Amino acid sequence: MTFKEYLIKKINMKRKIFYLIFLFFNIFNLFTSLCFGQSNQTQIRAKTILDFKGELSLTEDQVQKIRKIIDDFEKEAKPLREKIILLDKEIRELLEKGGDMKVVRKKVKDIFSLRADLVLLEIEAGRKIDNLLTEEQLKKWREIKFRR
Repeated sequence: MTFKEYLIKKINMKRKIFYLIFLFFNIFNLFTSLCFGQSNQTQIRAKTILDFKGELSLTEDQVQKIRKIIDDFEKEAKPLREKIILLDKEIRELLEKGGDMKVVRKKVKDIFSLRADLVLLEIEAGRKIDNLLTEEQLKKWREIKFRR
C-alpha cells in the first residue's frame, strides 16, 4: 500500500467515524426530545397519577401532596434538562467543526450522567408518591402503570 493510499484510507475512516458519531447524536437528540418534550413541535404531556385520581379515589390531601412532589421534581429536573440540551448543542458544534474527541467524549459522558440523575429523581418522586397511597390505591396504580 502506498503512502497516498494509506492517507486516503485513513481520511475515509475518519469521515465514517465522524458520520457515525453525528448520526448517534441526532438519534440521541431525538430520544431526549421525545423523553423531555424539548422539541420545537407541540409538547405532548405525559400522564401522571393525577390523571387517574378518580379511578384511584385519591383524597384532596393526597392530590395536594402529589402535586407538590411533582412540582418539586420538575423544579429539580428543569436545570438538568437544560444542561443536557446545551451539551447536546455543544457536541453537535464540535462534531461539525471536527472538534477534539477528548472534549466530545467528556461531554457525552456528562450527558449520560445528567440523564442518570434525571432517572433517579423520577424514581425518588415515584417512591414518595407511592408512600402516600393506601395498599389498595398502590395496587391499582401499579396495574394502571403496567397497562399503559
